[in-house]
This record gives sequence, structure tokens and C-alpha cells, in this order.
Amino acid sequence: MVDNKKLPIEEILEYEEFTDRVELLRELEEWIKKIGKVRASSMSIIAPRRLGKTVLLERLVNTVFFRPDYRVAPIYFHMGQEKMTLHFFILRYATTFFRQFIAYCLQSPELYRNQTITLEELLEYQSNINDVNIAQKMIEDFLRHYQESTYENAMNLWLDFICVPEMLAADSSTRVALLIDEFQEMKFCVYETSQEKFVELKAKGLLNDMAASDLTATYRRRSESRIAPMLVSGSAVTMIFRTVMGGPLGGRFGFKYVKPMSLPDGANLLCRLIQMHRPDLSITPENALYASVQVGGHPYYLYCLVASDYDQSFKNTSAIDDLIFYEITKGKIFGFWQTHFQNNCKFINQDNDQELGKKIIYYFSRYNNQPVDIKEIASKLGVSKKVVEEKIEKLYMADLVWRTDARYFAFNDICLMRYIQYVFEKDLTGIEPVDLKQQNIYNNLKGRFLELIVQVTMMKFNYETITGEYFGKSEDIKLPLFQVVDTKYVKASKSNAYQIDVFGSHENIVWLCECKYTRSRMGINQVKKLERARDAYQMECRELNTDIPDIQLWIISTGGFTEKVLSYAKQNNDIYFSDYDGIDGIFRFFGGAFHIPLFNNV
Repeated sequence: MVDNKKLPIEEILEYEEFTDRVELLRELEEWIKKIGKVRASSMSIIAPRRLGKTVLLERLVNTVFFRPDYRVAPIYFHMGQEKMTLHFFILRYATTFFRQFIAYCLQSPELYRNQTITLEELLEYQSNINDVNIAQKMIEDFLRHYQESTYENAMNLWLDFICVPEMLAADSSTRVALLIDEFQEMKFCVYETSQEKFVELKAKGLLNDMAASDLTATYRRRSESRIAPMLVSGSAVTMIFRTVMGGPLGGRFGFKYVKPMSLPDGANLLCRLIQMHRPDLSITPENALYASVQVGGHPYYLYCLVASDYDQSFKNTSAIDDLIFYEITKGKIFGFWQTHFQNNCKFINQDNDQELGKKIIYYFSRYNNQPVDIKEIASKLGVSKKVVEEKIEKLYMADLVWRTDARYFAFNDICLMRYIQYVFEKDLTGIEPVDLKQQNIYNNLKGRFLELIVQVTMMKFNYETITGEYFGKSEDIKLPLFQVVDTKYVKASKSNAYQIDVFGSHENIVWLCECKYTRSRMGINQVKKLERARDAYQMECRELNTDIPDIQLWIISTGGFTEKVLSYAKQNNDIYFSDYDGIDGIFRFFGGAFHIPLFNNV
């Protein structure tokens, strides 16, 4: 936690449950820093429900709030589904804005989170901070206009007020980051009417979406601000995508899509959840990884396993399979998707031929995290591509599919696909079974697990100083903040091709990593092969006329190293070497909740 201080936002997860998302959180913090330098533009974060988007935004606020040196006030507004008049909404919105701006300037998390304070009470704060005084003067102006206004001119008052963040950022020395969670709800929750009429319409059930005021469109000019840009998010993927990528806001927002966690981080989260919430249970690292694979690293599904009403056991893979099956067919995962399908039945169940529609949905489930092959589905069912396209478009409207580059993609959500299979398969005849087992993925992952551990760990590096013993060195080592971490192939015109297990790049620094995930020791030939890969990479840089970076080699072997390798690596400062204890120590230094497993087949 941040110096054991009270946080400006009470996070919906316990602080220690926040797992992974380090890279995305770091990017968002960098976006905040750029606002202070007037170099940032508005952004959107889009994620399917229950992937931790709101937790990410809350952690961002709690991180940057305690950075007064950034000179950027994070203003966080969560749009729920509560319906209200525009006149009342303006007061709530304005109070939130001014309270959080002043709280940042005063570095008062207590004020930031105090939702009961009024604008009049904010005027009573005594401060010699000029930015606070400027904000208070704007509060006086706003209150005067608000008290003179009625519902009839509420839209004009709103249009005036949404200019205030940019005006305050221009007049003061503090810029503004305007964060609006569930931004798409600004289309459906606010009504331009009197309070009396609003109560009457609500009583009659006439407060429908069509009658609401679309406030998202009013941000057309404001979203282009460089001193008060917006960060908007939404879990209704289709709606938020259409809102920020088309219409009045089209072309004004950058786009980031939140994915499930990496599978090693999913295993890490499961271990933490069990330790925190079910200390009576235990799980091995191998079984934690297996469970993470079976739910695709989805944080909500992992939570469901720990909170399940089923007779829980993580003692073996069969017990985990039983637990997941229960959750998908009777438990919280089932309830979550059952509600979603019911809420979107107008898209999902409307077909001239209902059985055909169900078959299309069933065959769609095989494309988990892949582009949907409309032609293949049409061929299997003996219908035209147009029929399948029309059904997939309805699934898109129901937030079961996402679309990019004119193609439809199934969400990376294996539990959703299994729910679809469970619900639809029993009512269908003459279908070819779709296999949704993840065993091949798990078997492949076991062989590559060390590489993945190294990769996700290097993504968390952030200029920390760590004991050199983990890297086979006597001096402490300051770690870089990598901009790119991935597998890489290198080949120059006059060299062989080499695969780099893990490649990390940071400005003029590059790390090339060779991972050996066996119980046998790494020999000198593998070290020489990594050096040849380094030479090929340097030749590649010369041929591309790019600067040759400083290259650090890192050899990692769970079985240790031969004496020849140890002697050679100790004589070369550009070679780090980590045995099992070394890489396990680094992994746990960066939040690993278990010791790296050695599977029977490695």
C-alpha cells in the first residue's frame, strides 16, 4: 500500500489481490505524466465485464494521487445505471470534480473520498495554494448560475460546465485527467425534464433509453483538450466502441483493449486468493497453473472457484475440472452469463428458424479468441454466409463478439464458450461436437512455463535495485523498465536464424535471455549459441542502419550450470546467470505467490 496512507478511493478488491496489469497500469501512469507536459490525448479502455477494468482505474487514481510532482489531478467519475434529471446530475458531477481537484491540490485523500461534502463547504476551506483559490472562485461562479437555473436551461448549464476542467487547467498550474468509468451510460441515465415530471415518468415506467439525453456527444470539443484530456472506459464493449470510435467522438480517442491475465499471473492470483480467503485449502503451483489455463486466466472466474458453493478441492486436476463444471453449469459463472443472455434475449433468440440460430451460436463457440470463420459455419450448416453474418451481427450487438478490421472475433473467454455449449448443445440434433478442452494448451504451457515466467516478470521491472546474487553477481543490480518484452527471431543476411527465448528492449539497452527448463545443467554450447544470436542481432542492426544497443545476456537454467559455464559467466559482466534459486527469488521478489514448479516432464 502507498506508505500505509489512506487511499483516495476504497478499492473493491483487497490491495494484495491486485495481480498482473502492471504493464497497462504503467502505460496509464505514463499517460498521466504526459498530460503535465501537454503531450497527451484522450483515450478509451474497453474490456468485457469482470476483467478488472474498474479495479485498474481505481488503482491508477490511488497511484497518481500521491504524485503532486506530476501536477495532474485525477478526476474519477463512475457512471452507474441510476436514472436522474440533468439538473441534478450537473450538481453531482460538478461537486465531484471540484472536490477531487481541491483534494489533489491539498493532498487530502480524506477529502477526495468524502462524497457527502457540498460545494458550499468546499468554499470554506482555507488555503494559501493558488490553484485551490482559483477552483473556489469557479465554484462561486457555478453556484450562482446553478441556483438561477431551472430544468429548462439545464442543457445550456451543462454545456457551460463541461468547459470548466479545461478552463481550470489553463488558469492554474494543475492539469486535469478526466476519468469516466462506464462512459456509455451517459447515453441512458440522464433526463432533461423537471423533477416532478421525472418522478411521474418513473412511476409509470416510461424512463426508457430513447427519452434520455445523450451526454457523450457533448464532449466532442472537450475530448480534444491536451490539458484536460479524457480517459473513458466501458464494459458494454459494442456500445462503448461505437460511442468513442464513431459518431461525434470518432477519431478523438486512442484505444486500449483489456485482455485476461497471463496464465502464470492467473495461477499467481489463484494462490493469493486461496491464501487470503480460504486458508483451510491448499493448492500446488502445478494445479494453480492448470486451473488458470482452464479458465483462460480470467480473474473473475478464478475468484468464482475460490468462492464457490461446491465442495471445493484443488488437490488434483479432476477435482478442479469438477469445480469448474459446477461453476459453469450451476454456480456464479452460470448465473453471470445466464443474466447476460436474458438481458440480451432480443438479439440472441430472435430467429425465423430458432434451431438454426442456436446451431450458429453453438458452432461459434469453437472460435475462442479467434476470428469467426463465417464461411466454415455456413458450410457446416448448409446455409448462406448472409444468414450466418446476420446472426453473428446479433451476437455482436449482444456483446458476445467484438469486431475490428471488418472481422468478427470471439472473446478470449473459454468459460463463456463452455456455457454456450452447455446451454445449447442439449437442445440440438445433428451437430458435430465442439471440443473445448484446454489440455493441449496446458501441455504446451508446461514446456514453455519458464519462458513465460521470465517474460511476465521482466514486464514488471521498474528501475528497482535487486541483489546481484539472483543474477550470479556480487553487486546489486538496477533493473531497467522494458518497453518491449517478447520472444524474438533474429537473422542477418550472413547469419543463421536464432530464436531468442525472451527479448527485452529499453531505449539503448537490450536483454537477450536463454531459458533451460530441465533438471540437467546448462552447458557451454548453449551459452555460445546465445552469443551467436547476439552477434546476429548486432549485424541485423547494422544492416537496418539503426544504433547498436548495449546488450545484456541472461542465461537461466533450473538445473544449474556446468563448471565451465559458471567460470565463463563470472568472467563476463555482460552475462547474468540465474539457477533455480535465482530465478525463483526474482519471481517471488516481483509478487510471485508460489515457488516455480518443476513438472515431471521437464
